[in-house]
Amino acid sequence: MSRLVAGALALATDPSPNPTEGTLRPGLEEWQVSPGLIGFIATFALALACVALFLNLSKHLRKVGHNAREQGLPVPEPEVITFRRAGSDAAPGSDAPAPSDASTSPSDAGSSPSSSSGSDSAG
Repeated sequence: MSRLVAGALALATDPSPNPTEGTLRPGLEEWQVSPGLIGFIATFALALACVALFLNLSKHLRKVGHNAREQGLPVPEPEVITFRRAGSDAAPGSDAPAPSDASTSPSDAGSSPSSSSGSDSAG
């Protein structure tokens, strides 16, 4: 079917039943047309199933990587993003205070200025 015919057909038809302006059919209450408890339970069950599938997938991916390393296959290491205060040699996540001077240490020489700013924090 061509786009012209499909467009003409869409403009020529009325939705069935015709939409109303916020009124319900006689005899219906607002709570009768909402999804209610059954809709909530179905949505919650779907969310739980998704979480279970994601956890199972991550478990299997870790197992595959471990088995590949045991067999000597090349496995790329994941890139880890960490935040470090300027001039701080403390491990990420530690509560060590940042040094008061803004000089860069040799370990920070290759980092960009935006990654070593004092506004980045580990928490």
